[in-house]
Amino acid sequence: MRKIAITTDMAADMPEGFFAQKGVTVLPMPFSVDGKDHFETDLPSYREFYDAMRAGKKVSTSQTSAYAAMREFERLLNQGYDILHVSFSSGMSGSFLNVSSAAKELLVKYRDGRIRVVDSLSGCGGQGIMVADALKMRDAGMSLDDIADSLEKERMNYHHFFIVEDLNTLYRGGRLSRLEAAVGTMLGIKPLLELNHYGKIMPLLKVMGKKKALSAITEQVVKYFKPEKNDFILVEHGNDLVGAQALAEKIRAALPDVGIEFCNVGYLVGAHAGPGALAVFFVGAERPRFINVPIPGLKTSK
Repeated sequence: MRKIAITTDMAADMPEGFFAQKGVTVLPMPFSVDGKDHFETDLPSYREFYDAMRAGKKVSTSQTSAYAAMREFERLLNQGYDILHVSFSSGMSGSFLNVSSAAKELLVKYRDGRIRVVDSLSGCGGQGIMVADALKMRDAGMSLDDIADSLEKERMNYHHFFIVEDLNTLYRGGRLSRLEAAVGTMLGIKPLLELNHYGKIMPLLKVMGKKKALSAITEQVVKYFKPEKNDFILVEHGNDLVGAQALAEKIRAALPDVGIEFCNVGYLVGAHAGPGALAVFFVGAERPRFINVPIPGLKTSK
């Protein structure tokens, strides 16, 4: 039986050093800050990255290219690995299609190899936790197809509850109109966001002020969290550790036995969520089926 390599992309987040320690290949997703391009090396610190955004510098991101995927996949195939790739949500990026195209092309040449590309319909910590679960299944001796099938079956159970500091980041990303962003900012409205069944960001609730927003996140964690499915809850922040710790304390008060880990929101999602974003990620009961957009083929309850 061929060995299985687990790969992902730079949209996935976990505590510092996790992917390197576990031997996970992370495909690049280039980004630029104030016109300076960043690829796999010479990355700014998270403080530098978010300070640049606070200073009004323009930040832009790119998809994983088919070329980058082919380069890394071919290296692994030549080493005798089959590959399971956990991709950033197709609802937010074209990376899944690019990587799938690269895999298909390579397998014409490497007929003895196998590549499964899983559309996580997740990002950040949700995608990172999915990678961690894939590693556990691999180390337990599961086959490539069994791991991929399990992830695809369970992917609606990976949760992403988060808020942003500046509603204009949501306007620039097409999640709010200019008027909604302006009025929401003036009134102190904090939309609580989650990913829907398409893997797209959608407002779940609207609350007034950051304190109530943290309480609302905690309520959703309590509602959906399944302790048997998690080693910990991942709390992420856009260079706001104090805010992340305040959120963690609320969660610990509601769920005293839960473990909590921290990390920054990575560059790719952070470019759109902005500095001061706060988020929680975990595995639990199925995501809400309807968040603003109905899902084709499903009947709504009355």
